[in-house]
Amino acid sequence: MEEALVYQPEYNLLRDAYLGNKEMLQSKLNYLANIAQEEQWDYHGTTDKPILYNYLCYTYDRIKTENKIEVTDDGSAMCFNTGLLTEHGADIYAYFVKNENQNKKSGQDWFLYGFKQRANVEMRAFRKYPDIADYFTTPADFIYDKSLELSINYEHIIDDNYDRFTSIGLTDKYMINGLLENAVKRIIEKVKRNYRIARKTAANLDAQHSCLRIKLSVGCKRRFYFSYICQSFHISVCDIQYVETPHTP
Repeated sequence: MEEALVYQPEYNLLRDAYLGNKEMLQSKLNYLANIAQEEQWDYHGTTDKPILYNYLCYTYDRIKTENKIEVTDDGSAMCFNTGLLTEHGADIYAYFVKNENQNKKSGQDWFLYGFKQRANVEMRAFRKYPDIADYFTTPADFIYDKSLELSINYEHIIDDNYDRFTSIGLTDKYMINGLLENAVKRIIEKVKRNYRIARKTAANLDAQHSCLRIKLSVGCKRRFYFSYICQSFHISVCDIQYVETPHTP
């Protein structure tokens, strides 16, 4: 019987950067695990986050292949998107500075300083924030194709459902619009990382259009609204359907 093919990481991260000694690296991994949304980063019987370590190595391999590494104009810092989010939905970036160690290994030009968010002052030095890794080669492979623009008719959504918003105490249309924009932004970032959030509906529009069901929540008084995001071949449109969850005391 032929053995199953198992992908082995290239560990480019270890070739390109010094991550610190064992204690330093462990401290950085612990910090990342604490600020990121909760995941299982340990195998049974381990506490040193080996799954998280391997995840970063795999991610960097892919990021490097896709040329999604960003370096500051003066060459003093480098970063890449870990693909992880904080509990508040913010991207987490691995942040590196130049490795000034005279005894550094050949090729290890960077030193892993830590993990940053866009709000951190160090991130202002980059011209743009790097995107997450893609593991598909064509848009047809995606359930939700993040390469397409998402165009949302907020005015239509708010006007057609205004009575439902007012029933839970939301009367300011400007505020409602802001809540919807924030909810859409957060859910799309989640969908990019977890395709299972987007589910195809039974009804497809035609050969080039399909409907994806994505739960969109706007929290207010412990109530939420859900919507469909319909994605066509050329453009994605969020519109129309809302279902209110029962109130939980």
